[in-house]
Order: sequence, then C-alpha cells, then structure tokens
Amino acid sequence: MIPHLVVIGTGYAGLLAALRAARIARGRVAVTLVGASDQLVERVRLHEQAATGRGVAHPVAELVAGTAVRFVHARVNEVAPGRLLTDAGVLEFDRAIVCTGGSVDLDLVPGARQHAFAIDGDRVGPLFAEARRVAARGGRLAVCGGGLTGVEIASELAEALPGLQVELVSAGEIMPALSRKAREYTRSALKRLGVAVREHTRVTMVAADRLETEAGPVGFDLCAWAAGFRAMPLLAGTGLPSAADGRVIVDRYLHARPDLLVAGDAAARATAGGGWLAAGCKTAMPMAAHAADTAIAELTGGEVREFSFGDGGSCVSLGRRDGILQFMDAADRPRERIVTGRVAAWVKERVCRYTLLALRAEQRGWWGYRWLKGQPQPLVAAEVMP
Repeated sequence: MIPHLVVIGTGYAGLLAALRAARIARGRVAVTLVGASDQLVERVRLHEQAATGRGVAHPVAELVAGTAVRFVHARVNEVAPGRLLTDAGVLEFDRAIVCTGGSVDLDLVPGARQHAFAIDGDRVGPLFAEARRVAARGGRLAVCGGGLTGVEIASELAEALPGLQVELVSAGEIMPALSRKAREYTRSALKRLGVAVREHTRVTMVAADRLETEAGPVGFDLCAWAAGFRAMPLLAGTGLPSAADGRVIVDRYLHARPDLLVAGDAAARATAGGGWLAAGCKTAMPMAAHAADTAIAELTGGEVREFSFGDGGSCVSLGRRDGILQFMDAADRPRERIVTGRVAAWVKERVCRYTLLALRAEQRGWWGYRWLKGQPQPLVAAEVMP
C-alpha cells in the first residue's frame, strides 16, 4: 500500500503543497487535499474586490483537475497522530501538511466583530456594497490597521469612490515593516487620495458609529478592520508549542511533530533576528513548496533539506496607478531604496498574477515553484525535531 499524504487548507499554501506533492511523487504517494472551502480566494486581491466588487475566488476542483490530487470538501475538526477527524469521516495519513492560514483578529478589541467588516474572503464582498452606499451620501469610512492590508484597502477605496471620506487609524506608524522613505511616500500618496491618517492612535473599542481610541472618539458610517493577526485554531488543542498569535512553532524542516508539517500563515518559523518569519503570501508559498518536498522525500526515501527563505522585498498597492516596491538587504531589513508610481503598480500586478500562475504551472507540469533562498535560520528551544 502506498503512503498517504494529506494537505489541509485550500488557500495558496494548501493548493501549492498538494499540487507540488502530486507532481513530484509521480504516483509513489497518494495525495489528498481537504478543506472547508471549495474556493481559492486570491487574498492578495481583496483590496481590489472591496473597491470593485469583482470576484477573486477560483474553484478548487478546477485547480486540481487533471492531477493526482484527490479533493475532499470537508471541515477538519481534529488532527490526531496518523488521522484526521473531519465532517466527512476519518482520514488516515502517513504525513500531513497543515496550511489552514490565519485572519485579521476581530477579537483584538471589543466590538470589532459586531461592528466592523473584516478584510477576509467572506466579508469583503458585502464591504464593497456598503462602501458604495456610504460614498453616495458622502459618508465616512474608518479603516483600522496601518499595515499593508489597511493601507491598500484605504487607498483603493479612496481612489475608486471619491465621495467616500476615508480615515486610516493605526496603533503605531503606518507600514512599520517598510523603510522610512517608503513610509513617507505612503503618507504623501494617501494624502493625495484624500485619506486622513491617524498614527499612534490605539483603538480600544468599536461601537456602531465610532471608534473609541486613546486619543478620543473617531466617528464613522462604515468600519473596515485590518488590524492584528490570528492563526486558525485547528491545532490549538494539540499541545504543540505556539507563538502568541496562535501560529504553531516549526523546526528547520517545517515539522511540528514527526508526522506533521505546518506551512504558511499557520506556521511560526524562527528568524535570525529572534522573531518569527512574517505571515503573508510571499512566505506562505515558499513554505508550502518546501513542506511538500520534505513530505515526499520522507515518504519515498529521498533527501530532506532545511527550509531557507530570502526576502527579496515587498510590493504595496496605492490604488490602481501607484505603488511601492520595497527592497530588502541580505539580513532581510528594508533598504531606503524604493521604486514608486506606475512602475511599482505594474510590478505589483504581475506579482499578483504570478501567485495564480505558479499554481497552474504545478498543476500542468510546466515548471516547479521556486523562491529566493536566504541564510540558514537558527533553532529555537521549542522546536521539535523529527
């Protein structure tokens, strides 16, 4: 009987891990993809959906068609050693890769879950409809969160809906992971789009018509929540070591335990600087590809390698005609060198297209996904070696 690999999650990481594993296994390992959603949501385009209403989801069945991947549309309720408990029954496995991802943290402050639209796949469509209604009467939109997601949502909606009064509220500086020069450019771009920016303004509560902050109330007609991050809780009850945001700590091969690998936004991987590798598509897809390589190698007697990732930079949309390319140095720190304007917007669009193209390439056997490698990362005390 051939070994069985199960991949959990139908986001970028889960699809890539399953497609890649099936391609390189060549029938030596059975590959099953299981997920509660039968759609891949292009999360890198959620800000576009919020501004235009255009759908950004693709059927999973279509993306695995013609491959050896078996798709099971079911929710996984428990991950036990060697088996999964799902809505569709028990799935036994020899290796599993958990790619369940994460979401913005709607429980970060009281009221956010009740009164804000989360910038996640299932709530962005309704946000578009509400934003158009509010813009038609010159209403106010408060965007909470000064990271990449919040900035992209604020700029995209301000550009698409000129009647909308957009205010971006950030607990610290906006775009903290970027360089000083990039932050300055972001502020000037938001100002050109008419977006009011409140930095160093911590939200303490979300009410039906206002934010309560440490600096006083901020009124709104509509609130979009892009603050905080929390990993999906599937592995929360397994006793595996985890980071403060719920991501499971993995070793240098991406194992959480000998039969279980974790990749993408569900995984916490130590960095040389003492923190964790940032969540996001640019780290999720390399981790997923490596986890697939590792699982197939272990199940077929191949060579297992350590995970390596080099951060080539970040792309940020500032509407459809502006953006920022932030370059990084060898230590994955932001350089002051940036590219802006239409060139940056053009590159960002190509990067977004490549995420889906990479999945198609694995599906059709055109080529295997590749990524920039970096320096070997250290072990941390909580790592579990296989």
